Amino acid sequence: MENDALKSAWQHIRTPRKSSTDLKSAMEEGNHPVLKGIRRQLLFETIGFTLFLLVYYDFFDGDRKPLYANLLLAGAMLLVIGHNIAGYRLAGRGVKDSSIRRSLEERLSRIKTYAVISVTSRVLIMACVCIFFISVVTLDTQRYRLLALIAVVFAIQITLLSRLWRRRIRRLKEVIADF
Repeated sequence: MENDALKSAWQHIRTPRKSSTDLKSAMEEGNHPVLKGIRRQLLFETIGFTLFLLVYYDFFDGDRKPLYANLLLAGAMLLVIGHNIAGYRLAGRGVKDSSIRRSLEERLSRIKTYAVISVTSRVLIMACVCIFFISVVTLDTQRYRLLALIAVVFAIQITLLSRLWRRRIRRLKEVIADF
């Protein structure tokens, strides 16, 4: 008797139906709106960081800064640019496995790792930018206050970036749950 009730309950569960068009679009390269947003963000950031890297030496007197400050700044920028390119490629990959759900779960795992590295690299680049700009400055009380204000702004940006990635990951989890 219990099996009949269980079987009946199972058969009456309403599950979302995915059409073959939905399944095909999920398998196409980067067709999901979340992935499109990620790619758009990465493209804009890569262009911005590249432009900054091209002009920082002249615009911000890189020749007057110590070599270590220039190397830290350029290295951090190149790291973030490389990370963005890798992220763009990750977001643009189509689903290649025979099991869509497994492929999406694998992609979600990669995106989670990417998100952690993304936030960490932002902290690194912000620290390198600060080091670059204060490397030849004598710090006094007013400049320490300004530095504290900059740190607060950076902390807010990092918090917003972390929330953005959590929201994206949550939305991708919801998509996977629908399969």
